[in-house]
Amino acid sequence: MDIFTHALFGGLLYLVFMKDVNLQFFFLAVFCVILPDLDIFLGPLKRVFKSKYLQHRGGSHSFVIGALISLVVGGVYSLIFRQPFLSSWIVAMVFYGLHVAMDLLTTTSVPFLFPISKKEVSFNAEKAGSLFTMINSLAFLILIVVLFYNSVDFIVYIVLINVYTALFLIYYAFRILSKIFVSLRLNDGEKVFPGVLPSYFTIFSNKIDDKEIISSIERINLFSKKKIIYNNSVLLAENELELFNKGLAWCNDDYYFAKWTKFPVFIRKQNKFIVRLYFVEIMNRQSSLYVQLTFNHLDKDLLSIKQGRGRF
Repeated sequence: MDIFTHALFGGLLYLVFMKDVNLQFFFLAVFCVILPDLDIFLGPLKRVFKSKYLQHRGGSHSFVIGALISLVVGGVYSLIFRQPFLSSWIVAMVFYGLHVAMDLLTTTSVPFLFPISKKEVSFNAEKAGSLFTMINSLAFLILIVVLFYNSVDFIVYIVLINVYTALFLIYYAFRILSKIFVSLRLNDGEKVFPGVLPSYFTIFSNKIDDKEIISSIERINLFSKKKIIYNNSVLLAENELELFNKGLAWCNDDYYFAKWTKFPVFIRKQNKFIVRLYFVEIMNRQSSLYVQLTFNHLDKDLLSIKQGRGRF
């Protein structure tokens, strides 16, 4: 989920539900609700400790780690601003946890109980880095700035805060319930992912029948029938199936690539066998990010790996 939506949703929830606790904690809450995404600056530590959990959406996106980090942040905040330590810690922990909970709704899995458990979970109800929520969040922030410079009555801010908070809650409730509704109608082997707009979903199917790989992507609107946007069947030779499995294993060994659902496309070119794996969760229309592995068809050596974006 984008940082604007994290900050805005966290701030709105605080103002609506916790303003009577102490408005002094507002900035602590907003800081903690975006704090997990500051893991993008952990690159130097990752190189030193060689841990995949120091990557983005790694160990920082855990309720357990959040409680420990909030203990430190709350303690520092209480000392600087002379606020009760327990209240500071609770506010920090609640809003850090809110970030993790919001990211659990998205298509990118997170290790929410690390280090107690290394299992990674995603509910697939919202796109990671949703363009829809980001635009709405930016629109609200721009509106607030415009109203501030036009000296609008304070009551207007109160109304806007309550209306936007209600809309966010309704939006996420709709996303969750509609995802459950669509999931209950899936056939065996199908997997559902959210579209850009709330009522749209992508249904992905990938089956391996002996050496035949059958893949399909369908788009569904809650108010219309399924529409097939890609359907493909490829019969692989014995060595090609081996190279495909080798490519999947390489991806699954990488912490970042392992998080995504892969849609395979195969290219045969002279003595080369190319496995291109598109990431379904971040697909927009028929275009998505991919990782491409090129093998020598004869000796089965991996010749090159590249990343890109394109249509399939």
